[in-house]
Amino acid sequence: MYAKHPSPTRSAYTLIELVTVISILGIMAVFVGGPTLQYIGEMRSSAAGARLAGDIRYMQRLALASGRRTWVDIDSGGNQYTLYIEDVDNPGKANRVGVAHPMDQSTSAVVFGSGPFAGVSITGVSINSTSEIEFDSFGIPYDASGGALTSYGEVQLTNGLAVRVHPVGGMVEQLAL
Repeated sequence: MYAKHPSPTRSAYTLIELVTVISILGIMAVFVGGPTLQYIGEMRSSAAGARLAGDIRYMQRLALASGRRTWVDIDSGGNQYTLYIEDVDNPGKANRVGVAHPMDQSTSAVVFGSGPFAGVSITGVSINSTSEIEFDSFGIPYDASGGALTSYGEVQLTNGLAVRVHPVGGMVEQLAL
């Protein structure tokens, strides 16, 4: 009888096995990565809308608490918005001053399209055909011309989101269009 030799043990993978595994991982990345990237874009739009809605609410409450007029100036071309309040010593819109954002204490404009809001754009603004919201000392919303809102004021963002300001009471909501 002949003695059987033990079969040799494998210590490496073949090139075919490696190519097969890499191909399967690539296919999985395509199916998982695409929806994930879209979801990230939707989350950024949602965060931008929440920030804008929160800042508009803040300006309304600041007007109520301070007894001074406040403004949210939305620049869709620059993809940004700025917060203002009436100067105590020089009342009126012409002498308004920047308001420090509650999030970062900066008086500069909040800019979309970069940082945490990368890929987010202001696609439209309609506040009685203007691009500015004003609140009086009672929290009532007005347009840039000083006229009371007669319809919803709306700021549209990418991914079908919008921030809406209701006429008369000034309720602010974020919604999907």
